[in-house]
Amino acid sequence: MKRFLLQSFIIILSFNLAAVGFLIVFFLTGNQIQLGILGAFGGFLGSYWALKRRLLPNNDLEKLERKEKKYVNAQLKDAKEKAKKINSSRFRVRSIFVYQTITKLSKISNKIIKMVEKEPVRYRTAQNFFHHHLDSSAIITEKYVHLLNQPVRTHEVSLALRETEGALKQLERSMEKELMAVLSGDMNNLTTEIKLMNQSNHQQLDTDKRIIEKK
Repeated sequence: MKRFLLQSFIIILSFNLAAVGFLIVFFLTGNQIQLGILGAFGGFLGSYWALKRRLLPNNDLEKLERKEKKYVNAQLKDAKEKAKKINSSRFRVRSIFVYQTITKLSKISNKIIKMVEKEPVRYRTAQNFFHHHLDSSAIITEKYVHLLNQPVRTHEVSLALRETEGALKQLERSMEKELMAVLSGDMNNLTTEIKLMNQSNHQQLDTDKRIIEKK
């Protein structure tokens, strides 16, 4: 529907530009109707081609974008399931420190998922999160809960639990870096805005100073 409306708009605008082209050529050539018609025809073709290229997306590009969006949506659906597993795991641990670590993993995961859901283009920056760190977080938290619920606490189980706790802490740091990477574009934009604002303020101060000195 959107493409049809754009196509109609392009045709109407091209006809209007063709009419303008006819009048310009008609008057410039001393009222030569044949040349005016040629000018109108050329104006229509030129404007139609330029507007179509500018306003209507290339079919191949459009298909690629749809395919990419479908892929991102599938990744988001899978990620939400993994985030739910991480979130539910934190209520099954006994250590407050492990609880805090898993809670942080859960919050960062949901934050990144929501950001990509709102702006799918961010997926390109967050691919490492979706394909590596989120998977690892879901697997390791599940493994930790499984070890914790063993009826017999042997030396090997205790050692595995300590190693898993260390892995969770390392994942927490990795997840923080992933969040910063996804937010990097926002921070760069903010830095640019601040620089421009400071530059504008300095220019205004210099202007005010010159005005005061003239007085």
